[in-house]
Amino acid sequence: MKILVPTAGEEAAVEIADYVILVARQLDAELTVLHILKQDESKANGRDCCAVFLEAAHDTGVSVTSKVATGNLVHTIIAAAKEIDADLILMGASSGTVVENWLSANVMDECEIPVLVVPHCYRQF
Repeated sequence: MKILVPTAGEEAAVEIADYVILVARQLDAELTVLHILKQDESKANGRDCCAVFLEAAHDTGVSVTSKVATGNLVHTIIAAAKEIDADLILMGASSGTVVENWLSANVMDECEIPVLVVPHCYRQF
């Protein structure tokens, strides 16, 4: 199984990385972490965001690759999912802001691949 994990930044990545690795282990899945650069963001910053998942996966047996891209958020996520032949898109909804809600809804609406959204409060469950 292949899972695409779009990340919104280092803070958001830290928030869900352990959970994403747990899901990947349970599903025996490979992860591809995708960070889409904002206009003022460097590729180094994008790599740092992805590195959070690499560190979380250390010694777990979960394979993690990373990709840094530019472009429209929704279309870039969907294109990356198709490119890796993803079975699932697993994305966090940190802080419940309008942008994350819009992004999650639009990816789910426009994508034929299942999308699982991890709420920012998942640790409370």
